[in-house]
Amino acid sequence: MIDDRTPVIVGTGQYNARDLGSEPIDLMARCVDAALEDAGAPALRAAISAVRVVWGVWPYADPGRLVAARVGTPGARTTLTTMGGNQVYDLVNDTAARIQRGELEVALICAAETLRTRRHDRANGRSTVYVAEPEGVSPDETFGDEHPMATSAERALGIDTAANFYAMAETAIRHRNGETVDAHRQRIASLWAAGSTVAANNPDAWFRRAVSADEIAAESDSNRPVASPYPKLMTANLNVDQGGAVLICSAAAAARAGVPPERWVFPWSGAGAADHWYPTNRWAFDESPAMRLAGGRALTLAGLGVDECALVDLYSCFPAAVQVAQRELGISPDRDWTITGGLTFAAGPLNCYCVLPLVRAVRLLRESPGNRAFLTGNGGYFTKHSMLVVAGEPPAKSFASESVQTEVDALPSRPAPTDRPAGTTIETYTVTYGRDGTPQRAIVACLDEAGCRHWAETRDADELERLLTEDCCGTPFVSGFYVDGRGSSPAAR
Repeated sequence: MIDDRTPVIVGTGQYNARDLGSEPIDLMARCVDAALEDAGAPALRAAISAVRVVWGVWPYADPGRLVAARVGTPGARTTLTTMGGNQVYDLVNDTAARIQRGELEVALICAAETLRTRRHDRANGRSTVYVAEPEGVSPDETFGDEHPMATSAERALGIDTAANFYAMAETAIRHRNGETVDAHRQRIASLWAAGSTVAANNPDAWFRRAVSADEIAAESDSNRPVASPYPKLMTANLNVDQGGAVLICSAAAAARAGVPPERWVFPWSGAGAADHWYPTNRWAFDESPAMRLAGGRALTLAGLGVDECALVDLYSCFPAAVQVAQRELGISPDRDWTITGGLTFAAGPLNCYCVLPLVRAVRLLRESPGNRAFLTGNGGYFTKHSMLVVAGEPPAKSFASESVQTEVDALPSRPAPTDRPAGTTIETYTVTYGRDGTPQRAIVACLDEAGCRHWAETRDADELERLLTEDCCGTPFVSGFYVDGRGSSPAAR
């Protein structure tokens, strides 16, 4: 028997706005209307008491209030998250826990980005008008950590640009595996090609054409290099107008509103944690203890092993994120790693991506209620992690969600460097490119004899060529400059 406070997902909505001119509030409201229609219970609209919005690249201070007014629930309590690709599942876990405790009955979670329209506007000297918002407003609740995610030295070198960090993680993976540059590039292109095949069969994906590994690996005018070894087709696709919404309520509220039981999908468990906050202090670029511990805890709370989850979606901003997740979570590289196609092909509208696999999982679980889905989110630079297990059947026990932060914080970290090094060993690196495809500079992470991590860069053409064609991890860094919060200093020659 299902307890009255059991949280259930009863409606989902996703919309891809192909025509330019989209506006985020309009897009979210459209997705909310679709979620309410999907639930098949009009009475739920009036019962919504919380509108919880995932942060986006738009100017609203309290977007939940605008959405609530648009969909006919102006008295709803509003929430706005902080930035992070973890926030959708964190918000689902928090909402489900509040429903389980009797603090909420009916809640909306929604997210949207319209970066495609905004980029087109800038390129053509136009401006799509945002929905007007009164001055001085604020949400009833801010959800998440607003702590800065990079040190001054990391910002100075561009480590806080996601493509640069994950490209450096990718180089570390290649070195760990002992692969050649060419063999590694072809392997990760094949990994991404598998995602494109999933997207081709996902009616909600933005890009629905299966792309070959050779096409993904080959640099071209339409697939320019970004940060080695990544060309454009190995990066998240932000150039979309896309949104989604999820309607979550208690079993009692669902029954009272007349939602057919076959529409119900059940959150079973969740977990979250952050790795050591700054990349400077992480033990390794290609490891994520928080991902391992949070994923393991979510599965343990659900009473499942990962192989018992027929549906898996790993956060996929770049290939490194998927590979680290596969290793940390014990997921075979031979199985599908996404149910959407991932952030390149289903599309990656910044913090909003995770609403897309959740919408997809709900639809697939309704078709096969005996299946379970394991979904992962990742914010920052392997910084913040969220895990969610959902199923088409109620859990054996009540929904449970936990943080494993204490366990992560107890793990080893690298001490912050205090002195300019006289000489170091290259740990990992990437070469960044201009928009014309020309190599510009290398960003290098180096380790000194005490195990401290230092940041460096070089623009030497011969050194860039060596870094692009050889495995230089473990070799001395001798051509370039160290960069810290105080400025730059030359490497020993």
